[in-house]
Amino acid sequence: MTSTETNTAQDAAASPYEGLASNYNEARPSYPDVSIADLAGTTGLVVDVGAGTGIFTRQLARAVPQAEVIGLEPSADMRRMAQTASGHLGNVTFQIGSAEKLPFDDETVAIVTAATAAHWFDRPVFYAEAFRCLGKGGRLVILQNIRRWWDSDWLAAYEDLHESTVGNYRRGTFPAPEGQCRALDVAAELSAHEGVSSVMTQDFEWRTTLSEKDFVSFSLSSTITQRAIAAISETAYLERLARLMDAHSDGGILPIDYVTRVVTATRADDPAA
Repeated sequence: MTSTETNTAQDAAASPYEGLASNYNEARPSYPDVSIADLAGTTGLVVDVGAGTGIFTRQLARAVPQAEVIGLEPSADMRRMAQTASGHLGNVTFQIGSAEKLPFDDETVAIVTAATAAHWFDRPVFYAEAFRCLGKGGRLVILQNIRRWWDSDWLAAYEDLHESTVGNYRRGTFPAPEGQCRALDVAAELSAHEGVSSVMTQDFEWRTTLSEKDFVSFSLSSTITQRAIAAISETAYLERLARLMDAHSDGGILPIDYVTRVVTATRADDPAA
């Protein structure tokens, strides 16, 4: 097997998003600019782990134009989409890589980010790798876009759909490896980490809208949706989703309420901490 074939096989095995890149890039949300305003002025190397199709990586590259930004992504499908969509930016590239084995030397990275990706990681291993790579004063920044189902009857009904079709899914949990769904509290995990001097959590509430067509693309990019489809069939799932959208849309437009949670952990030997 050639090196290229080996990488392709590893990609498919490593990523649950293989084959979903088009829907993912078309309909997944970005993040409020204010959520990464603290990173302005960063220079050096910035690494976005689990970059997907580069939605956040491109936003990050625009926010830190004097930095070199590298997006790491295990899926070849997602990386191809990311590279194609990012050609207009001169300070961002994408390469194969996993959260558990970051391909960077010790103390060479200024910022490590992960945007709505950390629930897939072996986080104790990832944290150790991130703090190995970070230089003095370096920061690990983990963002998570969370739909505010508690503020929206429509989004609560969408959660009902998934809870009724995916046996181990409960709202407030996130997909995890091996078909699992688990809660996520990176602030608590990082607060207990010996490599951290301080942890800050910020929440940013915001709203976007999607057409019914775009919401279908958004939903189909979700691995929870793919598990639901495996359980009841794509036809049955889309019929139930269509009924939900018809009941809650306004002229074919659906409001999506989010909170973006940003957890920033500073390396323990930061002299300013």
